[in-house]
Amino acid sequence: MGAIVEVPIDAAWGVGFVLALVRIAAFTVTSPIIGRSIPATGRMAFTVGVAVAAVRPVHGVIEIGDLITAAVINAAIGGALGMLTGMIIYLFMVAGGILDLISGLFVSQVFDPISGVQGGVYARLFNITATTLFLVAGGLTLLVSGLVGSVRVLPLDASLSPDPALGGLAIDLVSTLVRAGVELALPIMGVMLMLELALGLAARFAPQANVFMLGLPAKLLTSITVVGAAWTLFPDMMALTEQTFARTFEGVLRGLGA
Repeated sequence: MGAIVEVPIDAAWGVGFVLALVRIAAFTVTSPIIGRSIPATGRMAFTVGVAVAAVRPVHGVIEIGDLITAAVINAAIGGALGMLTGMIIYLFMVAGGILDLISGLFVSQVFDPISGVQGGVYARLFNITATTLFLVAGGLTLLVSGLVGSVRVLPLDASLSPDPALGGLAIDLVSTLVRAGVELALPIMGVMLMLELALGLAARFAPQANVFMLGLPAKLLTSITVVGAAWTLFPDMMALTEQTFARTFEGVLRGLGA
C-alpha cells in the first residue's frame, strides 16, 4: 500500500484566492478591453493568473455569510474598475461612429465583437485597432499591475465607503471620451463638410444633375481616401488613453473608500 500524500491547505490563503478570483472575474466581465476582445479560454487564463498574483491571506472570514458579503464587495470593486477604466477606449468608437454617419457607411451595420453591438464599418475598425494597440503598447502590463495593486490599496476583506466624487469621475470620463472622439474625427469631418458644400453648390447651379445619386459614392470615396488623416492622430489618442486609464484606476479606488 502506498503512503497517502497529504497536501496542507491554509484556509486564509484559500479564502483569499476565492475573493481575488471574484474581483478579477468581475473586472474581466465588465471591461471592454478584456471582456470581449479575448476568447473565453484566454479570459479564464487571465482571471486565474492575475488572481494567483493578487491573492493575499484573509483571516477571520470563516462563516458563509461573511464570505458571501466579502465576495459581493470584491465583485463590486472589480466591476467598477472594469466598467470605468474601460470607458475611455470607447472614444475610438465615437470617432468611428461620426465618420460612419457623415460618410454614409452607417447604413452598413456589422457586428463589433468588442462592444457586443451592431456598428458601422469605421466604428468597428477604429475600436478593434485601438484595443489591439493598447494591449500591444503596454496596456496589458498597466492593467495587470493596477489589478494586483488594487488588492494592496483595497484589501480583499475591505469594506466599501463610496465617495460622491466617484459619480463626478464617471461624468468626466464621458466628457473626455466624447471630446477626444470628435477631435479624432475632426480632420475628416472638415473634408466632408467641404464636399457637402461642393455638392450643395452643384445642386444649386446644375439642378438637372442628380446630385443625390452622385453624392453618396463621392462621400464614400472621399472618406476612404482621407481616413489616413485620422490614423495620424492615433498615437496621441493612445497616450491620452493610457494616462486616463491610470488616473481612472486611482480615482476609482479612492472613490470606493481607499
